[in-house]
Amino acid sequence: MRRAIFLFVIANLAFFSSTLRSQTQTQNPVSAAAEPPQVIEVSSKKFEFSPNEIRVKKGTRVQLKLRTDDSAHGLKLSLYPEGAAKKGDPGLLFDRPQGNAKVKKGQESIIEFFAVRAGIYDFKCSVQCGSGHRRMTGKLIVEE
Repeated sequence: MRRAIFLFVIANLAFFSSTLRSQTQTQNPVSAAAEPPQVIEVSSKKFEFSPNEIRVKKGTRVQLKLRTDDSAHGLKLSLYPEGAAKKGDPGLLFDRPQGNAKVKKGQESIIEFFAVRAGIYDFKCSVQCGSGHRRMTGKLIVEE
């Protein structure tokens, strides 16, 4: 009887372990994505991003290349779409924690992510860059 219970418990642990492993692998599509990312070049200058509205399709791996020619700037993406609760799974999935890029004059910085959930995601400058800093914003629109 004990041997039967022991074997039952072991079989269930093996089942749940393999189920958890397969779910974990599918929940990180950024590392698993084999196709190249959609590359979008974003320039920043006092006090604007160009483009300040970016559109991508849901399920796309995206690479934002941030450049600046005037002074240091940054780009911080919201992980959750407008109106969504800020808990649970985010709508943008990063291979490593990098929802924020900072760039110095004449340099380039890259943010790479997978657009998991449709919605509108705000982004803003994350480096204090002068009196118009608060106006330096944009939208990432993830479409179905």
